[in-house]
Amino acid sequence: MKKQYCNHCGLHSNIPGVTINSDGICGLCTTYEENQVYEKRFRKVLTHKMNKLFKEVKERSHMYDAIVLFSGGKDSTYLLKLAKEEYQLRVLAVSIMHSVVNDVSEKNMHDVTKKMGIDHIQFYIQENVYKQVMRKGLLESEKYQLDEFFGCTICSFFHYWIPIKIAMKMNIPIILEGSDLGQSGRPLYTEGNQIKHNIKKGYKPYGKIHDLIADALGDEYKGSIYDYDSVEMMSDNYPTIISPFTFTDYDYNKTLNEIEEMGLNSNKFNKIYTNCSLLPFISYFTIKKYECVPYVKQYASEIRRQEPVLMQLKTENDTNNKVLDKDNIMKLMDEYIKVINYVVENKLSEEDILHTRKKDLIDLAPTYLNIFKDDVGDCLIKDVSKIPYYANFFDIKIYN
Repeated sequence: MKKQYCNHCGLHSNIPGVTINSDGICGLCTTYEENQVYEKRFRKVLTHKMNKLFKEVKERSHMYDAIVLFSGGKDSTYLLKLAKEEYQLRVLAVSIMHSVVNDVSEKNMHDVTKKMGIDHIQFYIQENVYKQVMRKGLLESEKYQLDEFFGCTICSFFHYWIPIKIAMKMNIPIILEGSDLGQSGRPLYTEGNQIKHNIKKGYKPYGKIHDLIADALGDEYKGSIYDYDSVEMMSDNYPTIISPFTFTDYDYNKTLNEIEEMGLNSNKFNKIYTNCSLLPFISYFTIKKYECVPYVKQYASEIRRQEPVLMQLKTENDTNNKVLDKDNIMKLMDEYIKVINYVVENKLSEEDILHTRKKDLIDLAPTYLNIFKDDVGDCLIKDVSKIPYYANFFDIKIYN
């Protein structure tokens, strides 16, 4: 059947969960329009609920009131500052460290927690654990009913599940996370008691990802921090997980200004420098399976909401940023796909990508250079150059 495109947001019918109606509009756009009035009220309700929870938690005795998932990027840095100074919570920063955490992010983690005087746990995942899970997930995503975002979903599982286990063992009632509404597409507030209710009914918190973990790691990891055990889940307090920026006002330019006021170089917290270098590699699998990039639904959400997700790639502060329109976002995704395919189809080495064939790759992405200028183009090429490295790291022969 011929691929159909949504007239509003550009999603197409080969993407999991996307259907196009007779008017040429996808189900996500239709649902978005229907829920707009309700969502505005819902955001107010969640803000009230969150503040009430914070008040209740602070009145009780806890080693820590909340864990903040801390990646070393600007969003989680601002959230950490907000949690300590505005919400006045006793916070513990938790960072999940694995083979693709870059040096800039790691340095940011150290600088921020030292500057703010915040306790910090860096949890280093065993390399073989990370490799086995990611490899199996990339090659067998359909078996575990994962959508186009599967590469990032598998990786982010560790960033949530390990802090959840830590929170349960340390009796920490709240986990705070820094996604915004443009990234999530909807307000995110998951009550711990509701999760436990679902577990009692047989639903696992992260669905078939838990099955993937069990299949990839085997019996050796039964009872480990990576494992899922319903009895264990029911015996401890499951934390409430909140993403405040998905239902409160959030200005990413203000965030960078706040980071500057902390005496830190805000440029090093910009998404272009803290983004994951694994993304071009895992994008290859999404492109091959679904003819789209992993973040296609987030970018479609940006088109609907006029939330400037992609504009966060700007390397300079600019309070007058205009939200990218549909045409440019579609061009950016198309160019990204062309660059990834060119690398794989021509079996380029890291040397080829960074030097010999760099101009060929840059010529495939004129919209990137026109909108984001050379700094972003250079970062794109640098990340793409890691494709052959990660293919070797995960032992996946994408060049055959």
